[in-house]
Amino acid sequence: MSKHFYKIAEGVDVAPLMSELVSQPELWDVDNERITSNMPHYQTHDIWLRYNDKRPFIEKGSFVGFNDPHIPIWYPAINALPSAKKLIFDLMAKVDGEMLGGVLLYNVPAGKEILIHTDTGWHAEYFEKFNINIQSQPGCEFYYPDANEAMTSNTGDVYWFRNTVPHGVRNNSDKDQIILTACIKTFRGT
Repeated sequence: MSKHFYKIAEGVDVAPLMSELVSQPELWDVDNERITSNMPHYQTHDIWLRYNDKRPFIEKGSFVGFNDPHIPIWYPAINALPSAKKLIFDLMAKVDGEMLGGVLLYNVPAGKEILIHTDTGWHAEYFEKFNINIQSQPGCEFYYPDANEAMTSNTGDVYWFRNTVPHGVRNNSDKDQIILTACIKTFRGT
């Protein structure tokens, strides 16, 4: 058993969300802060569904403090992807979620990767991370180089994963890999 990831569910019906994504390609990369050339995710595409409110930072002309503690808000793309909300709240119920953090969809095109990196900062340390595989096939892997471990998953698989240690993603298949990542503070009791 891996100490970096484990399967929560399999066979989750992600077809409705995939259909919504296929019919609305304009949703990708509206919020592109993670995919600039100096970021480990630069080969990917994003749809941000939930995170910190950008408006006050845009108004003051600086994003200093954007990743500090905050209460996340829904981004406009969620209104175009109603199936995503059902998947997110079903997952929260399954893992005893008590607070929902950031949520995004990311696409690793065929032959591309997310470079090895470690997530840091308040958000990464406060929330646990979960992946819902919207489209995944053999040749796609989420891996931990220091532990020599790799998570390979199928469409409809759901995983908890550790993001505070070095990890990366490779897509050596002939199709895009699409993942919904939800950050959830889970109930641990007192």
